Amino acid sequence: MRRKHKRISLKGDAIRVETITETHAEIADLGMNGIGIKASKRLIPGSKCMVTIGSNGSLMIVRGISVWERFAGWSITPRGHRDPLYSAGIQFEESRGDLMKKTCGSESGKTRAVRVSAPALSALLSFTESLTLLNLSYGGLLAESWNPIASGTECTARLFLPDQAEPVKCMTKVTSCKTVLHGTERKYHIGFEFIDITPEQAERIKSFIRVRSAI
Repeated sequence: MRRKHKRISLKGDAIRVETITETHAEIADLGMNGIGIKASKRLIPGSKCMVTIGSNGSLMIVRGISVWERFAGWSITPRGHRDPLYSAGIQFEESRGDLMKKTCGSESGKTRAVRVSAPALSALLSFTESLTLLNLSYGGLLAESWNPIASGTECTARLFLPDQAEPVKCMTKVTSCKTVLHGTERKYHIGFEFIDITPEQAERIKSFIRVRSAI
């Protein structure tokens, strides 16, 4: 089937696309200055993130940055599928003695220099994921990601085009997600359709494509 919009390839240009990813996480341990989590999504070192801990009136929100990440094994879904699990360490933007007090109670003063186990705490992990742009058209884009996104998912995207100070911001819908292998690493090629974009932002994309097409 012929495409509605012509695509231009941008492989090798290292143009970045950012999306916001959310996933439930298991808290492995925590301290005043950081937290260890397990999740089904990869949290690449350097990713800024927000962790919402607890539920129903006892929510605590901590912000930080991922400092390490590794494969942690497999989890079995109710349908019997094996899904990968990843461990990650998050360093807080600022020391959080209130989190330690909530977890350890009156004993929090004795745990100042150590990490404590906290498997009973539930958490929602939100982080900015940086994808690599592979090709671009007036109607959408294809990008490479460390994490899969289900077709039909709607998400906000920020496209950082060269020589433009501010990113293009728009609402997108995932139209495809294909697994690809890079040696032993698994990545995903994800197709996004622009579904809500201002005329000004759309014109920025069109102008960039016209210039690239003429080179």
